[in-house]
Amino acid sequence: MVCAVFFQMALAVFAVAQNTPGWQWRNITPASGAMPEPRRDGEAIYDPAGKRIILFGGNSNEGPKNDTWAFDLATRTWTKLTTVGTAPTGRLGFDAVYDPVGHQMVIYSGQGAGFFNDTWTLNLTTLQWTDVSPVSDSARPKKRYGSGAVFDPQTRSLVSFAGFTSEAGRFQDTQSFGLAGKAWSDWTPGGSKPQVRCLLTAAFDPIGRRMIIYAGQRSGALDDIWSFDLASRQWTNMTPAVRPPGRFWSTSFVNKDGRFVIFGGSGAGNFNDTWEFDLSAQRWTQLQIENPPSQRNGMMGVYIDTEDRFIVIGGTGNSGNLNDVWELSRKSTATVSTVSAASFDGTTLAPESIVAAFGTNLATGTQSANAAPLPTTLAGTSLRVKDSLGAERLAPLFYVSPGQINYLIPAGTAAGSATITVTSSDGSTATGSVQIADVAPSLFTANSSGAGVAAAVVLRIRANGSQTLEPVAEWNASLSRFVATPIDLGGEADQVYLLLFGTGLRFRGSLAGVMVSVGGQAAQVQYAGQQGDFIGLDQINVLAPRSLIGRGEVDLTLTADGKTANTVRLSFK
Repeated sequence: MVCAVFFQMALAVFAVAQNTPGWQWRNITPASGAMPEPRRDGEAIYDPAGKRIILFGGNSNEGPKNDTWAFDLATRTWTKLTTVGTAPTGRLGFDAVYDPVGHQMVIYSGQGAGFFNDTWTLNLTTLQWTDVSPVSDSARPKKRYGSGAVFDPQTRSLVSFAGFTSEAGRFQDTQSFGLAGKAWSDWTPGGSKPQVRCLLTAAFDPIGRRMIIYAGQRSGALDDIWSFDLASRQWTNMTPAVRPPGRFWSTSFVNKDGRFVIFGGSGAGNFNDTWEFDLSAQRWTQLQIENPPSQRNGMMGVYIDTEDRFIVIGGTGNSGNLNDVWELSRKSTATVSTVSAASFDGTTLAPESIVAAFGTNLATGTQSANAAPLPTTLAGTSLRVKDSLGAERLAPLFYVSPGQINYLIPAGTAAGSATITVTSSDGSTATGSVQIADVAPSLFTANSSGAGVAAAVVLRIRANGSQTLEPVAEWNASLSRFVATPIDLGGEADQVYLLLFGTGLRFRGSLAGVMVSVGGQAAQVQYAGQQGDFIGLDQINVLAPRSLIGRGEVDLTLTADGKTANTVRLSFK
């Protein structure tokens, strides 16, 4: 019960201000300079190293193109790239993904002077095009255009669904091209799957590791939505009763708060509406955003996950092909800082440690978790941690308010720099960064300040084997804070243990690597690991040296695997 009191005090809350929520469309078309010809049904990817968008192909007023362009997001300028080697034949309606391992654009299939089933890579450093198609046509999927594809980072593969040719009609197969072995695999499962189609849109959901496909055309516009689990390789129909008007040639992405977003397309005419599908609740919501792009279909869309913004290029409008550039982004993105909930130091944090994030407009209300396992959404707010390996995880939440979120660094978060993204129920976001290490010890304190008297209890074991728990702090009303209660080390036969509470040290190496000094005296550490009753809470059991008798208030320091926690205070009679 004593540790429970200290633990709850360590998760105290603070007040904050508000930010302007919501999304905005912005026209970022260059006012002058070189630009791609107006076109539809090309493909574009984001090059994170160059911070640029790479555009290839599409259908212009003169026919299918095979040119390559780069759009610099900082200067908002286009550059036509001079590539090396033979470029793919001009085409439209093909697949394209970005492979971060090879730092390359990968394209497959399409239509130009006929239909294609070839696969190409563009090295974004050397700008070398390479045909990586299997030599035998029988080792490739059937020729097609109008399919939908995503990149699966786990298998490093382009995963493509459906498509069309005039000879074979429409498909419903799921195919995977592994970039390591440069070979195709048929991932089409048995059982339930989307019906045959073409001209669909597809996006990757990094949290669920799945491909989301929406709508397309069969004998008219479709309006269904499905997910393909890239681990189990099974399809799931997520189509709700209430949904947007059917369409094809739309564009889509999965945003930072795990929602599938579509823009535009063609059905009963061209659209310029924006819809959001909650992948958890499986519910559509139309986003009311001012100043959208004009009605269009066949546009090129690129989502930049690190910045949570979506770029839309060209397409076909009511008056023909377009080459304008638009950005869909949050109206304002605030910053959030994360520190240990024990020490309030944010230099490094460890997986499964209890931390606190501070910012503005982090939530539209206040709510605490009241059961285990901890939820990943409270008051409509969620928080994601994207680690140095690119893995993104929802964080378990203890508490949210407009100014503070107490959460757990997700299990499995890799060491290195990690990005924190908070999304509230009104759509506003806040981002920050933290440095993750396997061990980052910190100790809770009675006054929830990271300093002063420790959040600890004394366990006394007497000669007859009886045990008692005793406090190390008491409330001082005149000072309005906890002060140290002198610890009586008792007679020679008494064993007095200090039970300290902290976080961030459960993944320490050997117990010998955990050292505690009390008043300059080395103390024997008998346990350092999970506390067991509270999520994320660690416990350190230390035998108090009898040389501390009469010392009064002293410092206690803890080091685990060479990393030192915040200094706390204790008092001895």
